[in-house]
Amino acid sequence: MTDKGKDSRSFGPFGEILLFACLLVLGISFFGLVRNNGFWHSSDYGFLRQAIRIDSNWREIFSPEPHDTFQPLVNWIFYLEFRFFDTTAWYYYLFNIVVHCFNAYLVYVLVRTLLHDRTIALLSSILFVFAVGNYGKAVMVVSGISDLIITMLTLLTMIFFVRNELHDSGRQRSLNFFLCLLFFLLSLLSKATSFSLLGCMLAFNMFFRQQKRRVLAPNFLTIAAFAFVVLVIKLAVLRSIPAAADIVIVSWSFPKNFAAYLVRMVLPIQYSAIVRDSGPIIQFVYRFTSELRLIIFLCIVSYSIFGFIFGNRTIRFFIAWTYITVAPFCFFRFPTDWLNIRFLYLVSVGFCMILASGTVLAARLLYQKEWRRILPFLIPVFFVFLSRFVVGQLDGNYEDKERSRALDTARQTFMLEYREHRSRR
Repeated sequence: MTDKGKDSRSFGPFGEILLFACLLVLGISFFGLVRNNGFWHSSDYGFLRQAIRIDSNWREIFSPEPHDTFQPLVNWIFYLEFRFFDTTAWYYYLFNIVVHCFNAYLVYVLVRTLLHDRTIALLSSILFVFAVGNYGKAVMVVSGISDLIITMLTLLTMIFFVRNELHDSGRQRSLNFFLCLLFFLLSLLSKATSFSLLGCMLAFNMFFRQQKRRVLAPNFLTIAAFAFVVLVIKLAVLRSIPAAADIVIVSWSFPKNFAAYLVRMVLPIQYSAIVRDSGPIIQFVYRFTSELRLIIFLCIVSYSIFGFIFGNRTIRFFIAWTYITVAPFCFFRFPTDWLNIRFLYLVSVGFCMILASGTVLAARLLYQKEWRRILPFLIPVFFVFLSRFVVGQLDGNYEDKERSRALDTARQTFMLEYREHRSRR
């Protein structure tokens, strides 16, 4: 496998805009079934109540409540959504879809920048917009905007980090480095998983470092220093680590969760109301999930080893990306923190690229085999259909949750605060 692909050229400005427009059409078509959904998760009402408090006191942007996370940037964005969308849930979902499609476009840019292969980059972005590997849960919950924003900032940071390394020789006095540092600092104002960015940067420096360049290069050390300063400020402001009680550094839960999350990208089946109500076929498959999960995990590990030995440096980087970005979610004590495929949103970037590259390279090996060269594309098509099935099942489940009495307390509390807020304006 080589780093150079069939076509390293970009589409041009008009083509880039057209590509994003196409991804947006695909995303709205794929997730349009959420149009009739309301606020179905308690964290949705938590965000809405916080938006009301921010309207009265801007300092509430820095409050870690009610989601127990320091993410002022996300709080500010949600507050703006509340000002524009009020309580019309569809507008929140539509905004999620637009951000998701923009993330899919950024996946295309990042893969193309690293691999110089437009076909693999395009297929990676299409798989991502169809939620392959993460199955759209972050898009289908209003409060999922936090996952969408941190992924957008992660991709933007890495794009400009890579461009600075490849095109500006790692200079710190370049526009690319300035933009990389800017988006990295913004990511620090979002979810704490932004620190996995440092791991991705180290992986890039390891696999793409040029002659006489160190892995711990000055640009990386500068970014790491900013991260340390922001971390100290966070701890000084909060005086404690949010959700610290659920974090276990040394425990059997880490390798257990790590393996489980990797398997969930391929087999997103865990027992729930969705499995119970999905009919005999899904229930039949679920009976063998223990065996299937073991086989899938062994396949993932085997492919990772194979990719590191025989793959090009881009494939090695995205294998490392997958492992690095999933790690932060594995330090929580199970089952205190439910294995949630929503957390796979950022992780699935690597999965989509690996799946796309394997498909395209296999098809090119069969380019003289007439119709057989299209056979490798059946695998990503299968994952797209699997994602569509899961999204459909999740949508029905979320509609039931919205109608259930479990949210009555959260809904009534919000409505009381909302009416009071409207009366003051």
